[in-house]
Amino acid sequence: MKRKVLCIALSLLMCMMVTLPTFADGFAETPPERAPIAASFGLKNVTGSTYKMWTRISNPSGVSVTATLVLYSASYTQIAAIGTTSSNTIINFSKNVTLPSGTYHLRLSYTVNGITHTFEKPYTI
Repeated sequence: MKRKVLCIALSLLMCMMVTLPTFADGFAETPPERAPIAASFGLKNVTGSTYKMWTRISNPSGVSVTATLVLYSASYTQIAAIGTTSSNTIINFSKNVTLPSGTYHLRLSYTVNGITHTFEKPYTI
């Protein structure tokens, strides 16, 4: 009798081990899909003392991206800024600025799925 009860209990346990993980998967909360974003940005001389601050963001999943490109002086005084919100797969924006010689910092910040990423490059003109 004890042997029979033990066999039934082990059988039930094995059945539960096989079926319960499948049920649990159906209830698992799946995290939001992450967007593989690639971004490039820079400061390019157009002519004389005119420079173009530019960015290109590759957004293959088409999620909403909010991006801002800001140019600062050496003492981090804001000189120029440009930004956009888009869900396009390629996001380009730029702005021309007139700059005297000196040291500058160009900062790109973009937000995807509530997470902000910030990158900065120094420039000497």
